Amino acid sequence: MRAALNTVLDPCSEVAGLPAGIVEMGLVRSLDVHDGPDGARVRVAIGVTEPTCLMGPSFVSGARERLAAVPGVAEVEVTLSSDPDWSPLDMSPDYRARLAEHRRARRGSIPVVETPMGGAIRVRSTDQEAP
Repeated sequence: MRAALNTVLDPCSEVAGLPAGIVEMGLVRSLDVHDGPDGARVRVAIGVTEPTCLMGPSFVSGARERLAAVPGVAEVEVTLSSDPDWSPLDMSPDYRARLAEHRRARRGSIPVVETPMGGAIRVRSTDQEAP
């Protein structure tokens, strides 16, 4: 079930260049699977990274669709969690490590020059074209 849920991607992670599913992002708040006479009954609650995130309904819809396609699943109930307390620590340790490495690599690709006043400015690399 977690593998199916993890195919629902967080669009912010995609834009950042390191796609992550809702399981990796720590957005699956609860997952219950019970055997029923006709197949598995799956209940899942999904959260968002912040209260103003508009992706909740899309996550719910995607999760419902993916879980219903799993063989042996007879019933799916997906709700949006009211728990607003997501933190980066909710992400899987593997994804946090990959994200840290991705950010280090990206930071290293943007030249930074110290200014006389102690600030820093980003300087475009000479191999990049001007906008």
